[in-house]
Amino acid sequence: MPSPLGIYIHIPFCSTKCDYCNFASGVYPVAIVLPYLTALREEILGVKSLLAEFGQASLPLSDFEVDSVYFGGGTPSLIDAKHIAGLLSLVGEVFAISSCPEVTLEVNPGSVNPQRVQQHVEAGVNRVSMGMQTFQDEMLKRIGRSHSVADSFATWSLYREAGIQNASLDLIAGLPGQRLVDWQENLQAVEKIGPQHISMYLLEIHENTRFGTVYGRAPAVDPTLATGTVGDVPPTLPLPDDELVTEFYQLAANRFSELGYCQYEISNFALPGRQSRHNLKYWTNQPFIGFGCGAYSYFANRRWGNERSVGHYIERIHEHRHAIDYHNHLSVVEDEEEALFLGLRLTDGIPLAEFRARFGFDLRERYRCQIAHLNDAGLVELMPDRFRLTPRGWMLSNEVFTELLR
Repeated sequence: MPSPLGIYIHIPFCSTKCDYCNFASGVYPVAIVLPYLTALREEILGVKSLLAEFGQASLPLSDFEVDSVYFGGGTPSLIDAKHIAGLLSLVGEVFAISSCPEVTLEVNPGSVNPQRVQQHVEAGVNRVSMGMQTFQDEMLKRIGRSHSVADSFATWSLYREAGIQNASLDLIAGLPGQRLVDWQENLQAVEKIGPQHISMYLLEIHENTRFGTVYGRAPAVDPTLATGTVGDVPPTLPLPDDELVTEFYQLAANRFSELGYCQYEISNFALPGRQSRHNLKYWTNQPFIGFGCGAYSYFANRRWGNERSVGHYIERIHEHRHAIDYHNHLSVVEDEEEALFLGLRLTDGIPLAEFRARFGFDLRERYRCQIAHLNDAGLVELMPDRFRLTPRGWMLSNEVFTELLR
């Protein structure tokens, strides 16, 4: 029996564009919402034809039980709940849905009311992922978020009262001007809220964002002089240095462990049995199919990705019933490399026997020199049954991957 299939559905609409965000999302006119959702439905209905084009018609979708559906964005909670219900129903018509799927909805605090929350639950949503990011109102304004700290607590309570017992929140470490006292306040708020799952990300600076303009190529800024502007951008504060961000990360990991959370991936912590079923598919070579602009898929050893522009996505769907902008049939080498860097994102690392059975060689022998060098640097740990990053290696994972694959 094939591995359970994950479905990702991208809703790109936001009330504001966050200053750090590099996702296929933005603020769009209301008039484009229904055409986009129509195209999305057309893409889902056309997936069987797409797989036939790939030469995968011999793999009927009915053989792949769907055990997770993830609505990401953007802000899926912004659109009318009837559209969430309709898309879930359509997925059930096209695919075989398991008896107890994990159905996740990304939610922005302040974007829902009690009626919409109840409609989400009635539609089949049983897990929410809330982008809280930080618990200081001034910091939220600084990074372009549209919600307040009060919105975070109020929206969380609405879903709890509606019966959602599986909920995740996002935190970002390394935000402009973020101090140790701010981070400690964040950890106290997380403890008060009591989520089942926490995603803690380190701020990344992308070129095509406002933060990319402000911080991307700028020299280090003296905190006492952090009053400059870029164009019509308000005064900026410096980013915390690497040493302070590392302290944030370690403080959080230690505190979450004390509270009973297990760190199962570089950025993710969960109470027992509450790991994100959908996200685990990305890291463990399980199949998933993404729908919507900018969505990616992995199925039958192929990866493909959709056009990121909403307008062009709609046009391509109407013309071809798909909007593929990138497609790759993984070579043996690419498959091996993906298994390495995705497997090392997991705190359990890579099971050596499974890796050898899958690829036909001993990872320890193939990468003997690189592993020895990384081990001496305290970045990796080679155990009798597995190969994994150390806690220090989690902070320098990109450097580890580069060294392994050079």
